[in-house]
Parts: sequence; C-alpha cells; structure tokens
Amino acid sequence: MIHFIMHDLSSLIELKTCQLNLWSSILLAALVVEASQVIYNVHFHPLARYPGPKLAAASLWWQIWIEVVTGQSLSLKLVELHGKYGDIVRIGPNELHFARPSAYHEIYHQKSRWSKDMKLYHIFARKLSTLTVPDYATAKKRRDITAPLFSRKNVIEMQHLVQRSIDETCTNIHTHITNGRPLNLLYSFRCCAVDVVFSICFATPLNASSSPGFQSPFVHAMHSAIPVVPLYKHFPIIQKIMTLCPPSIAVYLKPELKGLVHVHEMVMKQVRELKSNPGALTSYPYRTIYHELLSDKDNVPSDMELRDEAFLFVNAGTDSASDALFHGAIRVIHNSDICATLQKELDTAWPRIKDVPRLEELEKLPYLTAIIKESLRFSRGVVQPMTRVVPEGGAQISGKYIPGGTVVGMSNIFVHWNEGIFPDHLMFKPERWMGPEAEALNEWLVSFSKGPRSCLGINLGWCELYLGFANFFRRYDCRLINITPADVTWRDCYLP
Repeated sequence: MIHFIMHDLSSLIELKTCQLNLWSSILLAALVVEASQVIYNVHFHPLARYPGPKLAAASLWWQIWIEVVTGQSLSLKLVELHGKYGDIVRIGPNELHFARPSAYHEIYHQKSRWSKDMKLYHIFARKLSTLTVPDYATAKKRRDITAPLFSRKNVIEMQHLVQRSIDETCTNIHTHITNGRPLNLLYSFRCCAVDVVFSICFATPLNASSSPGFQSPFVHAMHSAIPVVPLYKHFPIIQKIMTLCPPSIAVYLKPELKGLVHVHEMVMKQVRELKSNPGALTSYPYRTIYHELLSDKDNVPSDMELRDEAFLFVNAGTDSASDALFHGAIRVIHNSDICATLQKELDTAWPRIKDVPRLEELEKLPYLTAIIKESLRFSRGVVQPMTRVVPEGGAQISGKYIPGGTVVGMSNIFVHWNEGIFPDHLMFKPERWMGPEAEALNEWLVSFSKGPRSCLGINLGWCELYLGFANFFRRYDCRLINITPADVTWRDCYLP
C-alpha cells in the first residue's frame, strides 16, 4: 500500500513539474515575442527615423502612462515634446503627431477621404454611429441622413428653440440675483446647451436650465463621467464590461452617474416607442433626428444604434458651445474695457430688452462676432489629436513622406496657440478678428475642426454662441468672485 501511495505522489510531482515547465515556457516565449516587437518598433519600423520618446516608439504603454496612470493631458505633453523634438514627433509605435499649422489642413483637408483610427473613437458608441464609423464612404451616408436638421436654413427656422432655452436660463439667473446668490457660469451654460440639444434633436426639453442652482443631475453626471474617457480609450474591455453591467451597478459604484443613467433610460424608452409606432412622429411639432434616422424603411437602425446616435448629438452639442461661452464670458467680464465695448454695441443694436433680435441681425455685429471667434480660440474645441489613417500609397505631410497605414493627428492647440498666426496667443484680443487681416484668420479657427468630417452641428453652435453672448451681456452686468481667467485649469479628456 505504501509503495502505491509513494508511486502516485511521485507521478503527481512529475505532473506539476511538467505544468510548471509548460507555463514557464509560455511566459518565456511571450517575453521573447514582446521583446522582439519592441526592438522592431524602435529600430526597424517604417517610423523609426522620426524622433520622439523611445518608450512611445516601443509600446502603447507610454500613452497609457501619460493619460491613465499619471493623469496628464496628452495635448499639453505634446507641446513639451515638440519643443524638444521638432515639428514631427512619434508618439506611438505607429502614430505621428504634427505641430506645423499647415499640417492641420493637410490632414483634415476638405478633399481628404482618410479613415479614422478607432482607438480613439470607439469610446463614443457601443455600435457604429456618425462619429465612430471609420471609413469615409459609410460615414458620409450616415452624416447625410441628419445633415438637413443642422443646415443653416433649418437652424434659422428653429432658432426660437435656442432662444427659449436661453430665456429659461435667464429666468434661473434672475432667481440667483433676487436671492443674492453667486452664479456658476460653466454649469449655467452647460444646462442651457443641454436643453437646446434635447429640444432640437428630440423635441423633449430636459429642463436642465430650470434646475435649482443649475445643478442638473444629468449635467452633473456628464461632468463626473469625463475623467473615465482616457481609461476607456486605452482599455476598451473595461468599457465593454461596464456597458454589460446593469445600470444600478454603475450608480452603486459612482452615485453621481444617476442622472446620466436616468437620461439613458429615458432616451431608450423614446427610441423603443418610436420603433414600435413610427406614426407617433406625426405628432411631433417639428422634425427631429428620429424623423431623419427612421426615414429609410429598408434600413432602420437598431435600438442601440439609435440611442448611440442620440447621445452622440448630446455630447457633441453640449460641451463645445458651453465651453466657448464660459471661457469667453469670464474673460469679457474680467476686462472692463472689452465688456463696455461689447455692451455698447449690444445696447445700440438691441435698444428695447423685450425686442429680442434674431440671429441674422446679431451676425452683423462686428465686435460680438470678434468676441465669439476669440472665445472659440480660447476654448480650443477638441484638444485630443483627432486621428486619421494615412491611405495606402502614403502621403506628404509637413514636407515629409508618411507611409500608408500610419496613424496621424494634430491637436487644435497647435493652431490656436501658434504665435505666427495669433501673436500674443495667451491674451484675449477680440480686435485681432476685426483688422484688415482678420479674414485670413478664419481658416485657422479650427474649434469645429475642418474637412469632410468636421462638426456636423457647426451652424447650431454658432447660433447658440450669438444668442448666448448677446442675451447674457445685454441683460446683465457681472463681476467675478474669487476667480480670474488665470485660475481656470483644464485636463485633456478629448475635450478640455
């Protein structure tokens, strides 16, 4: 009996030893493969001749370290790198970033048909949407469906919805004034922008502008969710796991997301009702994104695709306009001369406060227009490099041949902060947009991007900015409390 037990024990030890040797061999093989890949990336890759951090050339983990581990802003890190390495910097095994402003128009040219790199864009939708479709041809078909809703003609016709949201915001501001309470400018503009998007896109105002103290649960949730963007960008598996979890889990882990989950459920309910009863659209007072997306009976999007498209418009239409309003407003208020000049122009064009001017009238005001353009420059728009994939055959960018398949991009700040284009770029100078050379500056205002895949809602964005700035500075005299523009900091999470 003892002999058999010892024999079995010996066999067991031999089996475990074999298993250990097997796992050791697998681990060693993996390390050899990884080491070989690193050596290839640094020394033999087609991009090996371009300067940049060796760790960035070696592995994607360099960007993960910058954005996820240390929480730095990639765009600001790029400013540092270009100061060290020059106009072209390698920031990934297969990725280049450019600093020369002319490169921006080479990458995002109107005739460009380059695909998007999905490493960045996958975070914005579980299914493919207008923003996240990688190839141009498919994206254009999607874009053309909803483009009429955001045409200048339609925005002019629907501007009363923008004004209605602004009026509700002003009513809330009056409440703050009556009660002697300070105003959170960023949240007030965010709430207004959210209501504009929900009104125009869904014919269902969220009434965020009426939230006490502008503390809308949805806006607060959106703000709380922003820091997770870099994590989802580099670890899509985490995003997939979270989307598969019941919403209650997300709320349990982060209670601030309750407002976001509520609106997700509200939009999904609306989507399912319209999918089951498309005839309900006839009761809507005007056309919405659902009218456009459900117009093709032979190509009806899934529930999830409709929801993703809906939230694409919410995210895209909220931050850009409200950020520009915020950054512009605090700088106008901070500079009494600029504020006085703007208010004088508005008082002349808008003598009776009850006779609210239309967008077409406000667009004729030169100083207001200059304020808006300088505010857009300061708010920057999307600061992450909006990556594209160089097509087969390669391309010339910034005077250099770039191999096909290379991921390329350029952050807006390298245009908006360029001293050759915008002297004294850190100063808020509306007059730079009013001189004899002002017309030439328009091509360098890239807050809404450029090219065939630029911001779809640019006309709506301009409408919000004209009406927003005009109403705010015609109705109110403000002062900053315990804050200056220099105190405002930002982190690059796609948008600042």
